[in-house]
Amino acid sequence: MAFGLALFLAVLPLAPASAGEAEKKADAPAETKAAPEKPAAAEKPAGLVGTVIAVVPASRTLVVDVPLGKEVLRVGAEVTDKTKLTAAGKAVSLDRLKPGDRVRIEFRRVATGDEAISVEVLRSAKS
Repeated sequence: MAFGLALFLAVLPLAPASAGEAEKKADAPAETKAAPEKPAAAEKPAGLVGTVIAVVPASRTLVVDVPLGKEVLRVGAEVTDKTKLTAAGKAVSLDRLKPGDRVRIEFRRVATGDEAISVEVLRSAKS
């Protein structure tokens, strides 16, 4: 009995209140539906843009300050063998990065801290 009542109440909002309401809906222009979103896996993550503060080759760590409004997010990420490092569309090594470089960094949280997925040099520091 309770199941039948719950089913009735669940279906009730789907039925038009009257025949006149059903006609109004039929005469109204069709609603435009937004295009379905692409799955997140198909999109390239935007990453965060910031300034390199430090490069520590011994621990393969890169420290980047990312401005977030009036705040600054400091990201210290490990650069692994899987990290993609690029400048002007070409692969570079960690020792190419210098404090003051403007970069786009993508990273993920892992058990040991942050791990860089990719680092793209957008503008080199002025020497």
